[in-house]
Amino acid sequence: MEELARKIAIAIVMIVPAFVIAGLLWDITESWAVVVLWEIAMVVIYFSVIRRLSSHNSHPKQAHA
Repeated sequence: MEELARKIAIAIVMIVPAFVIAGLLWDITESWAVVVLWEIAMVVIYFSVIRRLSSHNSHPKQAHA
């Protein structure tokens, strides 16, 4: 459950720059293609962050002696 909450929190944090920069890109280019490409890039970044976090959490922590 804790991992799900963390994934949701990361997604919420990433929504803000995704929308703000998408709006800025639309204002500059007035091209939906550019905005969609930006949003796809943000989704790819989100899943790479989640995958990295999942791989770190799947390895048991070893005690340092």
